[in-house]
Amino acid sequence: MAWPKGQGKGEAQRFTVRLDPDTATFYRRKAKEGGVNISEFLRKTLHEGVIAENIQDVEDRLRTLVSTAPAAAQARHEGIPDDLALSLVTCEALLTAIVEKQDPQVLYRAQEAAKVRVRKRRGA
Repeated sequence: MAWPKGQGKGEAQRFTVRLDPDTATFYRRKAKEGGVNISEFLRKTLHEGVIAENIQDVEDRLRTLVSTAPAAAQARHEGIPDDLALSLVTCEALLTAIVEKQDPQVLYRAQEAAKVRVRKRRGA
C-alpha cells in the first residue's frame, strides 16, 4: 500500500530487496498475520533489528565496564565508578523511552527478567 500524496509522511525512497520464493512467502504471511502490508512489516522488522543491534552494543560496553568496576572500586575505596553509574542510568532511561514507545509490556517483562538475573547472581 503506497502512501497517498499529501499525508504528511514526506517523500519515500524505494529499496529493492530480492528474496527467494519461500522467504518472500514467509514475510508476506507474517505481514498478513500482523494485519499490515508487506512494506510496513519490513520497515518495522528492519527498525526492530537496528534497535536490537544497538542494545547489544550497549550491553557489550556495559559488560566491559562492569568487569573492570571491582578493581576500580577497590583502588578508590568506594562504590561503582561515576562513569559506570552514569552509563547504567543513561542506558536505562534511553531503553525505557524506546521500549515504552513501542510496547510498555515489553519493558515490564524486561525489568522482571533483569530482577531475576540480579537475584540469581547474588545467590538469592
